[in-house]
Amino acid sequence: MTTEYEHASERQPLLTSSHDNLSNADSSSSKLLPLAALPLQDEREQYEDQDQDHGYAGDEARRLAHIQSLPWYKRPSIAWILPFVFMVAIVMGLSQVPQEQLIIKIICKEYFKDRGFPTLPSNSSELLPLNGGNDDPCKAAPIQALAAVVLGRYRSLKSVTGIFTLGYITSLSDKFGRKTLIFLTLIPVALTQALIVFMALPSTNVGLAPLYADALFMGSLGAGMLLEPCITAYVADCTPREGRSLAMGYVMVALSVGLIAGPALGGLLLRMQGGDDSSAIMISILTLIVLTLYAIVLPESLMKNARSKDIGVVGRTPDTIKVQDVSILIRAKKFFSAILDPLILLLPGKMDASGDINILPSKYTLVFLVAAYGFLQFAAFGTILLLIPYTNTVFKWTTEQGSNYVAFNGAASLVVYVAIFPALQKLYSIFVEREDLKGKDTVPLPHSEHSETGQGHVESQTPSEGEIQRKTSDTAKQDRAVRKDLFFFIFGTVVYIISYLLMHLFQAEPSFYFTTFTRSLASVAAPSFLSLFTSYVPSHQTGTVLGGISVLDAIYMAISSLLYSTIFSKTSSTMPSAIFLVSSAISMVSFLGGLVVLSTYKRAHVYTSQ
Repeated sequence: MTTEYEHASERQPLLTSSHDNLSNADSSSSKLLPLAALPLQDEREQYEDQDQDHGYAGDEARRLAHIQSLPWYKRPSIAWILPFVFMVAIVMGLSQVPQEQLIIKIICKEYFKDRGFPTLPSNSSELLPLNGGNDDPCKAAPIQALAAVVLGRYRSLKSVTGIFTLGYITSLSDKFGRKTLIFLTLIPVALTQALIVFMALPSTNVGLAPLYADALFMGSLGAGMLLEPCITAYVADCTPREGRSLAMGYVMVALSVGLIAGPALGGLLLRMQGGDDSSAIMISILTLIVLTLYAIVLPESLMKNARSKDIGVVGRTPDTIKVQDVSILIRAKKFFSAILDPLILLLPGKMDASGDINILPSKYTLVFLVAAYGFLQFAAFGTILLLIPYTNTVFKWTTEQGSNYVAFNGAASLVVYVAIFPALQKLYSIFVEREDLKGKDTVPLPHSEHSETGQGHVESQTPSEGEIQRKTSDTAKQDRAVRKDLFFFIFGTVVYIISYLLMHLFQAEPSFYFTTFTRSLASVAAPSFLSLFTSYVPSHQTGTVLGGISVLDAIYMAISSLLYSTIFSKTSSTMPSAIFLVSSAISMVSFLGGLVVLSTYKRAHVYTSQ
């Protein structure tokens, strides 16, 4: 679990009940199908059978109404997922820095073993020339450079392995439910942390081979990158499109609070245990066990009538799957299809048509949007990878100081999403949306006769005047939500460019903390992307499509790990901040991609206005 899953969206006071905000946010949907009009059990089963025949769960109103009809302990909602996200953030904040420091200690121990140097602090005087007089020999620039290389290889190996498993595993959530991804994340992470604690023991002398074996193990189970698509899909399943950005904002608040509490708890444990990093990891393992138990009672968000009948295969139905397809070649084809199909869904015309998704202004819009997001993730992954080696080299931080920094990062995110981001959205509504609406009743998105699948939506009945007015109003709301998400995605890329550039120019702790705050503000780009992206994805393909995004993330992480670790290993003694200059340049490419996406909306709007 890494902090690259940095998130966000609108912030308001937290939920008052398990589903009140969902009901309020979807007032328009409730008008389409009020709870009083819910079908009886037999009728509902008939609807489910019809939905399964069509391959999707019907429109959004019926899907959300069915969720609302469930008893509270079976009703998925944002209120159920928030405590889980909070505890996950506790684990992230508690274990992130100690785990990285333990890995560096393992590398340091291996470094000195090969060179015959003593590793005990009492015998470290002859190592002082390596790091300019620092008492901790593991803070030496050569060791931090080696640590960057090893960490880069470790994460690259894990990510490359994950490329071949992420698509298939995430597509499982479209058939077996979102909770599948939770269990496939928590248990392997706990085992990994236990292995690292064992390898860091002074009496353990097993080399670095188990570390690379763990990378293969984690990669085969999704590379620890399953929670982000899981939580995003969970939120998308149980919230309306109009309120989805707000729901993701609540998730970010829970994450931010956890990232404050986790490092604070870790710092307390370090002081109580005399700086022993292993104690924080042991508490993290116990917390992961508790989270696994909580996941057992967590309501599943993907209703059975919305589940895919086939796993990760585009354009196939159960009727096309034959029992005789058991040869090695057929199995190999299915295996590679499971890998590639989530990526193929990101291409133009590959997603299913559905009544609960927006219409794309251009068939290439999603391609450019995903590419812009990818460059932003590439820069973020490389920066996160080298955070500990960089601060060890430049600032000589201890584990407690690193934990304090993570706590500050969480506090900055909390301030951004509770206060600053809502204020910015309010200003956006005042100065942008109102200006667009002057002299107009609506500013609709271009609804062409074709969806992104290239297939037209066939109307079985002639709509009434009231239905036309309602659809026009809903379209205008969707238009405003789309434009707002895109605006803040581009805004985030600009702030990232500036933040990385400042980190390169000013290598002092105060400026490092300041740029951390600005990067927290820039992180609104990620949830804005997810909110915008999922509005174009049918609910029965959400897990698979987000799996495709995770596969791309794994590719970005594999390449960026090797690139950034190589750059840092060659510049750690002369200009360690060079990695931030690289991140600033890559973020610029993301900004240009965002402008291309914006141009597709503007061109389509001009076309429909003529």
